Amino acid sequence: MGDLIADISMRLPSFPVQARDIHRLSYLEVGPGGACNVAIMAARFGMDVGVLGEVGDDGFGLVVREGLKREGVSVDELLVTPGAETPVAGVVVDRAGEPAYLGHPGSLQVNSYMERWTQPIQQAEAMFADGWAEHDYVPAMLLKGFALAKEARVPVYFDPGPGNPDVDNGWWSQAIELASVVLLNRPEASRLTNIEDEAGMIAGLMEMGAEVVLLKRGAGGLLLARGDERELVDGFKVNARDATGAGDSLAGAVLYGIQRDLSLRELGLLANATGAAKVQKLGTGHNMPTMEEIALVLENNQQDPAKLLPAVPGA
Repeated sequence: MGDLIADISMRLPSFPVQARDIHRLSYLEVGPGGACNVAIMAARFGMDVGVLGEVGDDGFGLVVREGLKREGVSVDELLVTPGAETPVAGVVVDRAGEPAYLGHPGSLQVNSYMERWTQPIQQAEAMFADGWAEHDYVPAMLLKGFALAKEARVPVYFDPGPGNPDVDNGWWSQAIELASVVLLNRPEASRLTNIEDEAGMIAGLMEMGAEVVLLKRGAGGLLLARGDERELVDGFKVNARDATGAGDSLAGAVLYGIQRDLSLRELGLLANATGAAKVQKLGTGHNMPTMEEIALVLENNQQDPAKLLPAVPGA
């Protein structure tokens, strides 16, 4: 639900870029972005995925709609508003693989929760949203969806991400109270809990309401927690080309893994392998990793893909 945007992905020789500079891009692509990346990744794992939100009837809205349909994601509940502008992120990546973001908020017109979304939410197996809000009315819409999901015992997955500096992100605490699974990195966890050590962060998030916490530690892998259980799963070493969308791909893997009842260790292996497969590829959207690419990461690290993936290439 929400954050359904288009990405313009570009690759530069290096930063910084100064006014009046002229650089030749080595990569350029336009496609679905934001939470669309999570939807696409979950669909590639074989999940039945649909999106709730709004786009404009402009060219970028068409990119989002057609891109999601191409990936097998339902857009039946995606509102297309005549005259509205779809939000767009310009993602500029240098040779080191680190992205910078240039955001255009668009001019969407649905500023309150739509009752037509209640039935899809309450009949779902799971619901996902991230913490990016283009406008100050978005948090209330997402929290309403979270509350309805919890009422129907539908697990809620929440990834706060970096957040929009132009919107009060205090709503994240309410989101975690309603969430079942929280995915976040150390700076985000520290900001939410005012705690610096990992054990304290996890305890603090669980006190806020989270049932499962996945603490993303970059190249250091994942620290996963559920109840009294803790599992530290090291990351896989790969040649990282583009970190954009790595967290989104990981979220898609977590949706699949938890719904499939993987153990925490198995979940960590699958999520790390998915993120490792993504950072070796440029761009987002249609460049989320395939099952073949994730299987290759697992095989290269002496893990059996058949235990973790919905299908093993060539099997």
